[in-house]
Amino acid sequence: MSRNNRDGQPQKTPAVGRRGFVQAALGGAVAGACGATQAGAPGARAGAPAYRETLSTPVVERHQVVVAGGGPSGVIAAVAAARSGADTLLIERYAFLGGTGVASLMTCYNGFRNQHAPEALQTVKGIPAEYVAELVRLGGVADIDNYERQFTHDVTKGDIPYTVGFDPEAAKVAQLNILKREGVKLQLHSWIAAPMLDGTRVTGVIVESKSGRQAIAADIVIDCTGDGDVAAAAGAPFMSPDESGKTDRMPMTLMYRLGGLPAGVKGAFSGIRIKDRVTRWGPAAKGSALDVNNLTQAEIDTRLKLWDSIQEMRKQPGMESLYLLESATQIGVRETRRILGEYVVTTEDAIEGKRFPDVIAISSNPMPGYHGKRYFFAHAGFDIPYRSLVPKKIDGLVLSGRCISSEQGPFQSARSMAPAMAIGHASGCAAALAVKNGVQPRQLDVKALQALLVRQKAELRT
Repeated sequence: MSRNNRDGQPQKTPAVGRRGFVQAALGGAVAGACGATQAGAPGARAGAPAYRETLSTPVVERHQVVVAGGGPSGVIAAVAAARSGADTLLIERYAFLGGTGVASLMTCYNGFRNQHAPEALQTVKGIPAEYVAELVRLGGVADIDNYERQFTHDVTKGDIPYTVGFDPEAAKVAQLNILKREGVKLQLHSWIAAPMLDGTRVTGVIVESKSGRQAIAADIVIDCTGDGDVAAAAGAPFMSPDESGKTDRMPMTLMYRLGGLPAGVKGAFSGIRIKDRVTRWGPAAKGSALDVNNLTQAEIDTRLKLWDSIQEMRKQPGMESLYLLESATQIGVRETRRILGEYVVTTEDAIEGKRFPDVIAISSNPMPGYHGKRYFFAHAGFDIPYRSLVPKKIDGLVLSGRCISSEQGPFQSARSMAPAMAIGHASGCAAALAVKNGVQPRQLDVKALQALLVRQKAELRT
């Protein structure tokens, strides 16, 4: 069996074994990459010069389910897959878990229920709620935040409000704890470099780390990279904001933590507060987070602006004790790719609260930048169908988190971390069931998936 390489020339299908090798001829841009394209390698510019290399990559491990990315959705997906009976490996590029919530200090899990009425239904339950309970046990829930409250809920008793502010250090430990309980294998310090492919079927991932370039084979891969890196590199079509300004790309934000908050300061101080420390929203940047040059410039500009703004803040009477405790490891990225799936959730679906027979999660978070305004739903939340987790053209892969198939309106809601965790719960169960039944994700019995999610206490309104 053969397939074409990225230059359209025939090449042999990679042979995969527990101790085998993956051989492929790859082409990549030498310089000047300017955004992701669907033709050729992600990040390659049409017509750019190419450097050809022939690689033999050792296949060092094989797992039933490999989760690519250890953010909130990825962690929950890994727990769900393992609990559902699959041998599961979670791969993360940083030295810790938590994704945007921890690395980018976006320390508020929004969207456990509608922020405004009607909000009686807690739409995100199951394994995400277990994770919040572990945060509570560790004392890792914030004292106060600056989100508007219309109703009272007690997170310490399992009644989770719209948002849960959290301590990022506690989150690192809480996520390790829930993974350990389910026997999830973990590999940190590993960058997902490419998917392993057999034609249009993903058969694992290739990672780069201090151990070099390695291949890890899998029956099913879950793309929890946020940017849809695995799906895009495998050739899945995707949607993304164009560069013309016609679409409203959500901005990037550099979050930071202040220490030394004066004792006399009451309230949240425009952030998420834990005692005398507060996490706040810092300078913002526009542009594509898929363009390394733009992303680099965004990091430089926002960090310089942040330092200057802190110095000005300290000049205010009574604020001399303030200091910059920490800036985010990485600027917070909200929007890049949305992979085109078997169904695209539309803005009308979200606003109308459309119900789907293949619902696997519910998103109740508002659309924070819908035509420049924060749009609150007049219902408890909209359904996310399983079909939006199944990429077109590509097998062996389940989507999760903010890269699922949707228009930009519902994306703004579902990309928030609470609904992203609910989606992760579904993607983990789906991957495990696909392995168990020997089918591709698009062939999965959705009723069986829904029954499994309900047994694991997910909220589907069924």
